[in-house]
Amino acid sequence: MLRFLCFCLMVALAQPGHAQPAPPAPQQQAARILWDVMQLDQLAPTLRDEALAEGGEMAATLFPRGGTGRWLEQVAVIHTPARIRALFLRGVAEALPSTDPAHLQAGLAFYRTGLGRQLLALETRARVAMLDDKVEEAARRAWEQAQRQSSPRAERIERLIQAADLIEPNVAGGLNASVAFARGFEAGGGFPMPMGEDQMIADAWAEEPRMRADTESWIGAYLFLAYAPLSDAQLDLYTIFAQSDGGRALARVMFAGFDGVFVRTSQDMGQAAAAELRGRQL
Repeated sequence: MLRFLCFCLMVALAQPGHAQPAPPAPQQQAARILWDVMQLDQLAPTLRDEALAEGGEMAATLFPRGGTGRWLEQVAVIHTPARIRALFLRGVAEALPSTDPAHLQAGLAFYRTGLGRQLLALETRARVAMLDDKVEEAARRAWEQAQRQSSPRAERIERLIQAADLIEPNVAGGLNASVAFARGFEAGGGFPMPMGEDQMIADAWAEEPRMRADTESWIGAYLFLAYAPLSDAQLDLYTIFAQSDGGRALARVMFAGFDGVFVRTSQDMGQAAAAELRGRQL
């Protein structure tokens, strides 16, 4: 699952840009069940904290002479856990009609088992730990060393990444988020000259190799750290599940939910960044 970034303005941004019909009630209910089974209430605050950390890094580039002083406040409002939940549930509900219900139920059943719950707890713990730059750096170094040495655990993590198809959807999600940020920045008047859609897409694709390399490094380090307490047998069982119909169905729906989160929040971040620039210029 990728990590991927004035008060009245934030109230406006909290509303959908275009009216969209709500998904049918059964799909909304199914999305809420998925949220609960996957224990995403524990992840949402971490996503907000990751956004705040990345927002701090962005400020150094976007506002080198200082902004209005409210940038991180805006980032926090955009990424409130309640808003992340609402965006995720809509994204999941919209993906459900094209998902085999039996496969999705099989995927959720795995996460109701002892191993499934253990995996969720380990993933959340590692993600929180990696908010610390020193922990993340150490995790990346450990992963790179394990790869160089072709350690059996590194090979198992690589098999899992391939079986679960974790790289391509995360890179695609990052590209979508990058374009969404540019759209928001353009809508907010942040560019010196108007930027067309084709240029936004071209600029995003120009960053694809760097984004891919960082995605591969981060996901490997994250899983290597998170799953360290698992036995080889447990990791092998998880890899088998990840490439099953149930595992793949659940992964597709989860990615749809998170894509709904990150595309919208990235566009809102772009608008907020443009507003921050305008405020500084005033």
